[in-house]
Amino acid sequence: MDKRHWLECPSTLTHGNIIQRVIFTRKDPQDPRKEGAVLNFIDSFARGYLEPGVSSVSHVNEGIQEFFFVAAGAGKLSSSAKTYPITEGDGILMPTGVEHTFINDGAEPLELLILVETVPQGFNTLSEPLIRNYRSTHLGQGHWTHIVHGILFRNDGFSVIDSTLVVRIEAMQTADNHGHGDDMDEVWYMWKGTGVHVVGKEVWVQTPGTAVSVAPSAPGHSLINHTEEPLQVFYFAQYNRR
Repeated sequence: MDKRHWLECPSTLTHGNIIQRVIFTRKDPQDPRKEGAVLNFIDSFARGYLEPGVSSVSHVNEGIQEFFFVAAGAGKLSSSAKTYPITEGDGILMPTGVEHTFINDGAEPLELLILVETVPQGFNTLSEPLIRNYRSTHLGQGHWTHIVHGILFRNDGFSVIDSTLVVRIEAMQTADNHGHGDDMDEVWYMWKGTGVHVVGKEVWVQTPGTAVSVAPSAPGHSLINHTEEPLQVFYFAQYNRR
């Protein structure tokens, strides 16, 4: 299991004024021991924030797409002469070649979880941002106790990522133990609450801001809510179905 809290990662800047900490990156064959380099297909996963009253620098992606999950705060997204309100719980797919600027016009930091994926040559990308709040989607259930809200999926416009979800586990509940191979990416980021994550023979208390990569996990992994409050996890995965 690979476990990393965003506070353990060095600070960098993206989009001019977004202060980010990159938690996981893609594996580097030239540096197999590089800290945080655990992803097989997705380029990177980071936690970032924009301070109150601050805007990012106008930016256009080239050769990549970005997904932003608004973990806290609210603001606006300006893109191609349009302005979109954004708020906590929104998932935003930003296609390649589309200009965009984040604006924090609120009184609190705008906290973002950021995924980056490479766009293959010839891939038909969207022409404008796609925004969907997880609360607007239907509930699903799996692995005994996972209460699942889908956010965005491969058929929404991702080129690599299969799914982004918010997973809720109620108080004093445990999911079933299930395993994954090393030919995929699957990461669980503790958004709200605290749980015990069992991955293979390792056991960790997973606190807010901690990301756990569970591919591979043999014989399996299970997230346990041992507290009297519900927990919520931001989840993303790539299953290498091609």
